[in-house]
Formats: sequence, structure tokens, C-alpha cells
Amino acid sequence: MQEKMKKSFVPLRRRYLLAGFILIFVGGYIVGSVVPGQNVPPKRFPVIHAMTSQADDSFAACTVPLATGLEGFFILDFLTGDLSGGVINPVTSTFGASFRHNVLNDLGFQPGQAKNPKFLLVAGQIDMRRGRTPMAPAVLYVTDCASGATAAYGIPFSNQRGAAGGVAVPLVLLDVAQPRGGENQ
Repeated sequence: MQEKMKKSFVPLRRRYLLAGFILIFVGGYIVGSVVPGQNVPPKRFPVIHAMTSQADDSFAACTVPLATGLEGFFILDFLTGDLSGGVINPVTSTFGASFRHNVLNDLGFQPGQAKNPKFLLVAGQIDMRRGRTPMAPAVLYVTDCASGATAAYGIPFSNQRGAAGGVAVPLVLLDVAQPRGGENQ
């Protein structure tokens, strides 16, 4: 008779344990979803920005982050001195905002003087607080390879304006460094 009781008592004990675990799990789920402040958001990965730069005999190109999730692409034409760029609109997947500036005058070239010039184009990051014009947290550096003169340009950009299209916005000349006394060769 004791043997019969043990056999029938063991499954009953397991049923109670199972029911208890289910109640604890369901109760914890309900309390966790109802009580404020109990849900801890997952850790976010750090945002990493990659800037690239490349050049050949006629052009230099670089990329630079302009805002979270938005990157600018800039290209410098050595022959004309035109520095132009654009931003892909994430909604339309086309170039939206565009930028343009001629660097020859800023680097000390006289009209018609630039014969087969060579430049470097690199991008950097900066947290600019400049007047009323909202600026991207980035700067473009253009260096004349013959003289070493380097011009730094700010990029007028804001999250409100975003990557919307329209007229090309001029880049903002921030400063020019003349390591060889300002003489172009």
C-alpha cells in the first residue's frame, strides 16, 4: 500500500512543481511588463565613422560623416579646382543635398596659372560652433602638393535640412595654412 502511495504521490508532486514554475514565470512576465523602470534597454554598440580618401592624376575623392547615418561624398577636380559633393537621401536613394566650391583662389592660384596642379583631399571631424549657419561635424582639407598650402572647409549642414535636394550650397572657407610663406610654385 505504501508503494502505491509513493507512485501516485510522485507524479502529483511533479505536477505541483510544474504548476508553481509556470505561475512564477507568468507572474514575473506580467510584473516585468507592467511595472515601470524594470525593462533595461540593451547596450548599444558605439557609433563608428569611417572616412576614406583616394586620388589619381586628375581627381581626389573622400567620404565624411555629416550626421548620424548620413555620409557626404566629395570630389576635387584638379583641372578646374572645383570641390563638389553630395549626400545620398536615405528615403529616395539618390543624391540630395549638394555642395560646391572652387579652391584655386583660396590656395593662391591666379586665373590661368594652374597648369597640371596636384592636390590632396582629406576629411576630418570637428565639433564646430560657428554663428547662425549650422555646420556638419566635419571639415575638408585641400592641400596644394606644390606649395603645401592647405585650405580647410566647413560643410553647411543640419539634421533639419537633411539630405534634401536643391541648389548646391557653397562650402565655407575656414582658414588657409601657408607652410612655405604663401608662395605657390
